[in-house]
Amino acid sequence: MQRPTMWIKLPGQAEINCESITKGLRFLQDDSDPGVTNSYLTDAGLDGSILSYQSIAKNTINANFWLHFGDWYDFKMKKHSIAKFFAQKGLMRIRTDAEPAIVKYVYAGSYSIKPVQDYSHEALFTVAFDNPTGIKYSLGWSDDEMTYGNGLWQVGMNLPNGKHLDYEYIGQRSFKIYNASDITVDPIQRHPMQIIVKNTTGQVEISNQTTGTSIAYRGHLTASDELTWDGVNCYLNGELANNDTDYTYLTLAPGYNDIHVSSTSDADIRFHFKFLYLD
Repeated sequence: MQRPTMWIKLPGQAEINCESITKGLRFLQDDSDPGVTNSYLTDAGLDGSILSYQSIAKNTINANFWLHFGDWYDFKMKKHSIAKFFAQKGLMRIRTDAEPAIVKYVYAGSYSIKPVQDYSHEALFTVAFDNPTGIKYSLGWSDDEMTYGNGLWQVGMNLPNGKHLDYEYIGQRSFKIYNASDITVDPIQRHPMQIIVKNTTGQVEISNQTTGTSIAYRGHLTASDELTWDGVNCYLNGELANNDTDYTYLTLAPGYNDIHVSSTSDADIRFHFKFLYLD
């Protein structure tokens, strides 16, 4: 029977199997539940409340571990190794072999490691990881090669079976972009997405007929320019260029999105974003 595996990547470091933190450590499982925050408006004198907005709340991912040790001194050394690892500050990336192509970006919270009973050589403990976004992300980007052999994709990611998906189009005025997420990809919600435009001149406007959103650059482009919408901001050759835009943003609904391009010449347009998932 295959034992569960968790990989952890600390900021600026290579990804490791969590069981390599110290000898005798075993990962058992992790679990989490989605969270939704509902905000209401209340008017004195009127019954009930009116929903103002809903948002995805941060959630907690509980990872369970088992630790085997020799004597008390061995326990103290291994406990210190675990504390030293999880006390490192910064956003950690975790994933498991249950969802190897889906990652969570988390902060390690408090935990307690104690022997299961007096004179025991085993301890069970749970690390509560805070997931500030409440969202899970695809390991790969939308424009990465979509083959199961490269380790970036897996079954259960809402990817249409047997369908070729394109995320870069050259010289096409209308095309479809597939969003395999559980939710709408929305730059306002700090969802990672870039739209890169190259090899066009004059002005350019990109609209999503499915969501009714659009972006536009009203300056003058040359064929050597590279225009990038990164989240809600627009950059021309790496320099902020929001003043030449309509200060709008484009969203992608789950499934196929009908994209229309208006430009004075053929453009090379690439959509580069993460797929987003809930528990």
